[in-house]
Amino acid sequence: MPLLEFKQGSAICGEGEPLRRLLFVIKGSAEASLGGRPFRFENGDMIGLCGLGADSHCLTYTALSDTTVFAYPYAGLGDLEALLRDNADVAYLLVNSMCRQISAFLKYRAVLKREADGAYRSVMEIYPQYERLCALYALTPKKLPGLSAIAPFSEPDPLEDWAHDYYTEIRALEPAVHRAFFYGKPGISSGFLRKSAEDILDTLQGCRLYQEYLGGIAKVILSGGGHDLFSLISELHFDSLGIKGADAAVETLMMQLTGLSHITGIDAAGFHARLHSYKDELMIKRASQEITNVPAAAGGGGVKQNLSDSLDIILSYSGCPEETCNKFIRLVQEYTGLPERGGSDTAARRVRKELTAMFYTIYQQVFLKSLADRAPSTVIKMFLNFGYVDAALAGPENADFLYSIADSVKGDPEQGFYTLREWLTAIHEGKKEPSRNEFDLDYPAYLHEMKTSGKIDAKEETRLLADLGEKLRFEIENVVPIVNKITFGQISIFCPLFADHNVHRKPEGSLVTPALLKKAFDEIRAVDFSAYFREKPYSNLKCGVPNEFVHVEVLPEIILMPNAGVRGAMWQEIDGRKRTTPARMFMSLFLEGDLKNLLIRLTGEFRWEMCKRVQGMRWNDVTNPSLTSEYCDYLQFYRNNRDFPIEVKDAIREELVRAKNNFKTVFISNYSEWLLYEANGSLRLNKNVRRLLTTYCPFSAAIREKLMQNPLFAEVLNRYNFKTQQRIQYLSNVMQKINRTTSESPPELLDEIEYAAR
Repeated sequence: MPLLEFKQGSAICGEGEPLRRLLFVIKGSAEASLGGRPFRFENGDMIGLCGLGADSHCLTYTALSDTTVFAYPYAGLGDLEALLRDNADVAYLLVNSMCRQISAFLKYRAVLKREADGAYRSVMEIYPQYERLCALYALTPKKLPGLSAIAPFSEPDPLEDWAHDYYTEIRALEPAVHRAFFYGKPGISSGFLRKSAEDILDTLQGCRLYQEYLGGIAKVILSGGGHDLFSLISELHFDSLGIKGADAAVETLMMQLTGLSHITGIDAAGFHARLHSYKDELMIKRASQEITNVPAAAGGGGVKQNLSDSLDIILSYSGCPEETCNKFIRLVQEYTGLPERGGSDTAARRVRKELTAMFYTIYQQVFLKSLADRAPSTVIKMFLNFGYVDAALAGPENADFLYSIADSVKGDPEQGFYTLREWLTAIHEGKKEPSRNEFDLDYPAYLHEMKTSGKIDAKEETRLLADLGEKLRFEIENVVPIVNKITFGQISIFCPLFADHNVHRKPEGSLVTPALLKKAFDEIRAVDFSAYFREKPYSNLKCGVPNEFVHVEVLPEIILMPNAGVRGAMWQEIDGRKRTTPARMFMSLFLEGDLKNLLIRLTGEFRWEMCKRVQGMRWNDVTNPSLTSEYCDYLQFYRNNRDFPIEVKDAIREELVRAKNNFKTVFISNYSEWLLYEANGSLRLNKNVRRLLTTYCPFSAAIREKLMQNPLFAEVLNRYNFKTQQRIQYLSNVMQKINRTTSESPPELLDEIEYAAR
């Protein structure tokens, strides 16, 4: 039975580590952390009891002071029972320590339950009060991210309520009674420890469920991004100071919110720092505010008072010359007053053209300034993410909605979804490279062309290649304007300013969010599982694999453009020259059409362009079979195909006429029908197209199995399944050969077998 010593602050054991010994504290103290909540273990406590039912440590233990422990070897509950029989003193210590630990965790669980119930009720009371006060003071309430996801705690608690009373009362027994019941009774002690081992795991699981739930509420109250319930009430307080009675009403609401600063999941230090900053700013504003008894009224034309001077805020923030600002104001006023803003007359075209040119100049200035601004105003975010400049132009209702979501609208860069502001920030920070321009030149190729034409020398080219500011300028000047116009969909009447005449669906119904994008992509990949997989070489000489090809999935990056449009753009299939980099697609932030249908078309275009990239110069050479080469051969020579009846040839000819003889356009149309109809057994395509798409864009295994019942699919699917089984058999043989010489199983090959079986 070895004696172990741990210095203050050192790790004793970590969560998830195998339980190989029980540690009895004889000197010093230790601490266990449960989601940041500390629990102390003093002299007489046994470390490791929490993990008896899992055979691994369920908590992380750290020495609070120099700590000495006895280590009892542990290999399972069988060993524990032998210890209980052979040593009555240790048995009693185990039971006693287990009683203390489970009682402490049960008490903490009860605290978390009270916090969860109270926090839910408070948030559900505070936000409606905030909305009511906004309406009362003619201010636009902002949407609160995460609020809609909050519901009363409904996860099933793993431990029944009676267990709390059971263990609490055992813990409360007089020491003599407790000792008389357990001491020298290995059967009772063993049963108690076995039951407790299960219940303590359930108790910890219950605590973690409550912690997770409270963490979600805490993010709504106080988030790292700064747009939270605290900021909403703070802004309401500042904006309403001049309104009679508002100061006291909002201060009461803030006091109610402050009462939640102690709940689990809240960063108490961060909360009090924000509170201190809020009080300082409030004191300054009160000192400079001339309080009147006149109630605030909404601005003219139905525009709320916090949006009536949007254009002035944006132009003042931009720092552009006064002459530029005045001209832009005049053009916005002229555009707003046009009887037909999308008209084709000379005046309307001139205004749109001049506004477009000035918009991007101002956009660049505002964006650059926002990079150094930790908290740009809501109106500035509306300008950068939506193209919003004026409430009257956008329409009062649209403007109010944009204001309510401006602080919460975000992409999800980890999944590859970006707002335009987030995308430009990523380029400025060097995390992403600029996109290709409209001539299909990436940034290095663009600089090389400038050097070749004599506009810059080699030294300047080298400098510009590393200049993040120039990369940002390239994206804003060469990519953003053309992509914004394409995604809008009506190029001839395009103007980048958010205007109500371009909005045909309510913005709240057309807003594209990361959740909607992920859902649509998941649905597409559930049908066409290989859509975004790329083939890459793999070698592992250690395992005897000199050269093999495996597939990796690389999902595209989606950049949401600041407009209400109908189109998307599959802008580039890879980044640079590396084939395992993500494709880059653009679409409208407010999409007027169907998101899934649009992504299906973009996926089809990606498949075509990626095949061309892989095949290179031989992309349409049928002697080198590929998706593009076989499709081109099919469409080019369909008239001479004797297997096609007259009506099929007529249908193909009509397809080509509609597509203006563009083979890629025909393929994308066929691909859309393949995913939307043929996958469900609804036949829309001829047998030649069905063969090509089964070969190069196969359905997932579940869909293939269902379609095998259809004779029109059976032959081509049997051929595909045969090739798939050959591939799986080959890879299995490779793995068997590897396993005969080494115990290592390369995950790349295991993933490839899984891919082949999909």
